Amino acid sequence: MSSDAKPKKPKFHSLPATEGLIFDIVKYLLEGNGASSSREIVEHISFGLGKSRRHTAPEIVGVLRNRKMFCPTTGYQKHSGNRWRLDLVELQRYIKSKGYQERAESFELPVLIQRLKRRNLSSTIVAMNDLLENQDSLEDDEVINKVYDSLLFLWG
Repeated sequence: MSSDAKPKKPKFHSLPATEGLIFDIVKYLLEGNGASSSREIVEHISFGLGKSRRHTAPEIVGVLRNRKMFCPTTGYQKHSGNRWRLDLVELQRYIKSKGYQERAESFELPVLIQRLKRRNLSSTIVAMNDLLENQDSLEDDEVINKVYDSLLFLWG
């Protein structure tokens, strides 16, 4: 054996269609900001991945509605649909219960999860610092509304 041999990637059996769709949605949300609208998710899954298997919009929205890791948030818009947030605790429970730890590592999900947590905490700290910069901002309704809206958008 030579030292130039490539390390073997673990071979996995293909996932059932629904499980594959779940991993595609999770990866999309983790690469973004952890939340997205129904329309954006459907467009990415249907047209952005370039897979031969196309999922219909009702299939994708059905997965979003029927899995605990996808939480509807505030911010319904007529043309974009519901806004969905990824619940990271429920995602980790799901991966463990299904026995998909190795598969999740091959998709680099643990790295993406930690990156999203850091980004969300950083955004929260920035919003709170905006509020606490001076004592007068606690009395300013415009500043309070701005901070509240940014936190609602992030954690909503």
